[in-house]
Amino acid sequence: MKPDSRQGSQRDFSIIMNTEATIRHAVPEDAAPLVEMFSALYRESEFLLLEEDEFKLTADEQENLIKANSGSTSRVLLVAEKEGKLVGFLGGTGGGFRRNRHSIKIAMGVLAEHQRQGFGRGLLNALLGWAKENRFRRVELTVVEHNSKAKALYEDFGFEVEGLKQNALIIDGNSINEYCMARLIAS
Repeated sequence: MKPDSRQGSQRDFSIIMNTEATIRHAVPEDAAPLVEMFSALYRESEFLLLEEDEFKLTADEQENLIKANSGSTSRVLLVAEKEGKLVGFLGGTGGGFRRNRHSIKIAMGVLAEHQRQGFGRGLLNALLGWAKENRFRRVELTVVEHNSKAKALYEDFGFEVEGLKQNALIIDGNSINEYCMARLIAS
């Protein structure tokens, strides 16, 4: 992964796989494609928090969020782009108080047809670099207990299971557990 300095402090992170792909910070022009991608993710995945009909964000609202968070050192929205199309995201929100400001919670998703092509790895690499630059010491996430591929990916990146949230979600009428995972970043 090599840095690209097109956006000053908001670097782009390029990665090469079978075809040219880019991991970068979201920009206002991504608003409509992001809404489209989120809708597709919520439609196809049982591993994300929202169901498709619960996602109500408009392109204008997404654009305003991107603008409001531009240059933030406590919030980040990274996108994975392949051949001009958004195929994945990683969002993070840092703690809002002095006692938890060192910690960031993340969520990530990659469209099914683009999984297992390195996008998740690229997004995590970019996030960990950004987190270190912004002096975070801890990255947290939750992962559905039966999402073994995602759990393995996170473990490859040094995340450890810290606990199990029993009956954390109800999916298709079934109680589902989630792992709480975290990775510490050396200061």
